[in-house]
Amino acid sequence: MKPFILYCLIGLGAALDLARSRPTKEFELNLTWDKGAPDGVERKQALINGQFPGPALIFDEGDNVEVTVNNYLPFNTTMHWHGIEQVGTSWSDGVPGVSQKLIPPGGRFVAKFTATQYGTYWYHSHVSGQIMDGLYGPIYIRPQNVPTELLNAVSNDTLSHAQIKHAIENPKLLIVSDWYHITSRELRHIAVAADIDPICVDSILLNGKGRVHCVDPVHLTGLVPESQRFILQGMNLTAKGCLPLNNTFAQTFNEHDYSVIPPELFDECNETEALDEVIEVDPLQGWASLNLISSASTSFPRVSINNHTLWVYEVDGQYIVPTQVDALTINNGARYSVLIQLNKQPGEYRITAANAGLNQKIAGFGTLAYVNGDSSIVGTASIDYSGLSANDNVVLLNETTIKPLIPSQPSPVANETYLLRIGRIEHAWKWSLNGNYSYSMAMQSEKPMLWDPESYKDSELVIFTKNDTWVDLVFTIIGTPTTLQPGHPLHKHSNKVYVLGAGSGEFNWTSVAEAQKEIPGSFNLVDPPMRDTFTTNAALQSSNWLAVRYHVENPGAFFLHCHLDPHLTGGMALAILDGVDEWPNIPAEYGPKGHWGHAPRHSENSADDD
Repeated sequence: MKPFILYCLIGLGAALDLARSRPTKEFELNLTWDKGAPDGVERKQALINGQFPGPALIFDEGDNVEVTVNNYLPFNTTMHWHGIEQVGTSWSDGVPGVSQKLIPPGGRFVAKFTATQYGTYWYHSHVSGQIMDGLYGPIYIRPQNVPTELLNAVSNDTLSHAQIKHAIENPKLLIVSDWYHITSRELRHIAVAADIDPICVDSILLNGKGRVHCVDPVHLTGLVPESQRFILQGMNLTAKGCLPLNNTFAQTFNEHDYSVIPPELFDECNETEALDEVIEVDPLQGWASLNLISSASTSFPRVSINNHTLWVYEVDGQYIVPTQVDALTINNGARYSVLIQLNKQPGEYRITAANAGLNQKIAGFGTLAYVNGDSSIVGTASIDYSGLSANDNVVLLNETTIKPLIPSQPSPVANETYLLRIGRIEHAWKWSLNGNYSYSMAMQSEKPMLWDPESYKDSELVIFTKNDTWVDLVFTIIGTPTTLQPGHPLHKHSNKVYVLGAGSGEFNWTSVAEAQKEIPGSFNLVDPPMRDTFTTNAALQSSNWLAVRYHVENPGAFFLHCHLDPHLTGGMALAILDGVDEWPNIPAEYGPKGHWGHAPRHSENSADDD
């Protein structure tokens, strides 16, 4: 045997032994309830291992992962691993009433899964609106390799290739969120009692840091584009930049009880001087990867960095054909990783995260700080306080043009189609993902569907599929001359969907195949975007639709829902029981007799980084 071949075989054998002996990555998350003031205003909030957001969970593609969640909160909770497909482990998905029982105060739960993916994800509570209380943190799964196609698409320089690869393997994680000065329970109580949609936040945070900004309402109103002025109904935005409570587009014509609404929720603004987030980068490294995660509840943050273009190369944990832009909107629950070339004059460049939604004009800020940079050099913004382009040359990410880096194509036909109608029902705060059926939060306390899927076969709130079939979900977003619906960021648990197409008006067909015959240009079945979190268009006085397709290949109990927190708590969700004909065998500890016991005495253990 030739020495070179022998050397390669020895190396391969060593690599296989290393893979076989790779230990399980173990983490522990301790959830507590304490006082905090992320934007300078104190309130009760959740902490994870004593911090907000929670610690980053970082592991490698192919790892076995075990996360122990200890609930020291004064209420029930669970933890969902957003975007993790849970191949063969649907019982670790973290949805109460669907895949597991609630974790009571003083209880614990151990999630176990294999990292079959690479990329950027996040973890968060899946009970009521607890994301709004701070129960979330980032996840990064280091890739086994970075494709040469990706490197070549960004640069043809060998040194840059090495720098880009290093940046991708060692990213800066940035969670962008919005923040309320009251708890999710208090907000829910006000919304139901007053019959309103609570669409007005207090601040935008970057990695849990930020401050309250107060801008003249007349100026903010002037930032609304002429084409959208009709939404204002002749009124100015409030002191917090919000559509006022008596705006019927936002709050419907229902009877509202304004007496239960504190004025500071919509109409009062008091500035603070809390610290902003600083992301430090070293220009000697050439490139940095900034991995953006949106944990926003009602806002649609649009992000830009002064004087720096952004190479978007990963979306929802999957490499895409790199796309160079100046700004991008990170829809709720979605993740976008961008490469930044560190070739500007060393300075402290402003990061802007401005709400691009119709509900409110608000922004948060941070800093991309070069090591030893000049603090007086802050650069020029690509977007303004309302998220609009600062000039005609600004390039925004076009979601519809995203293409997988490694070609992937859906089946040309679907085996089954579900036509779903999205809209408000009965109340300003109550929503549906399927016509007149609203997913009550009381279902969180029910016996998990994973244990007995047959008992839900007649429910209008459950989708049943068979394994190895292709399923189309077609959403019609209901709009009338007197109504307004925002875009809905929809998150499908388990595997990703192909986003086939979208259009205006009603979807007047029984299937995508039927619609293709009349409007073939509205669909892409060759190289469509692949997402686990996909967003509908806003319905401005008229309806529109969105069609997605996915392959049923991971039997288990999963969830489909809007990631606007007030919409989820208002019932905008469905359960998906995939592959009911090949239902998985549930490990005893995750079944009806499973019991994880009590959380140990509270400690300040932090999650390991490795």
